[in-house]
Amino acid sequence: MKLMIDGSLGHMDFSAAHFIPTIEKCAHLHGHNYYVSVEVEGDPVEGVLMDYGILKSLIRKAIEPLDHRILVPEHSGFSTCKIDGDVCLVAYAGKKFQFPISDVYLLDREMSSSELLSRSILEKTEKEIFRHGNIKRFAVCVYESPGQGACSEVSR
Repeated sequence: MKLMIDGSLGHMDFSAAHFIPTIEKCAHLHGHNYYVSVEVEGDPVEGVLMDYGILKSLIRKAIEPLDHRILVPEHSGFSTCKIDGDVCLVAYAGKKFQFPISDVYLLDREMSSSELLSRSILEKTEKEIFRHGNIKRFAVCVYESPGQGACSEVSR
């Protein structure tokens, strides 16, 4: 059995600015109103695969720190990030930015693509998802706009 939640309707969303240095158009600092959709598959227990509320709460907890922030890769071969007091200094492709650290979310990925964001969110939540012993597959999709997103999944 499969359970799905469409993040655009399930209030699993966040707004953030980012840049992708390796794509000319996306190298400009810009933002998206992202939403996150999820799927879980497994065997229902007493007629229920997983409580929708628990699943939405886990995803919201994972994405809340990204909301209304600038997504900056902490360690990347494509950009540099240096914390100087309460300022985050970012440089790439000849550009230099200075952001208040309170406006920044430091990513544990080398880029802020939807592909890597989906992997990061999946990894932050999969342990708790699979704690429900009946779950066999978990997928997280991050959409930059309706119909345009990337998914990561894991099976056990």
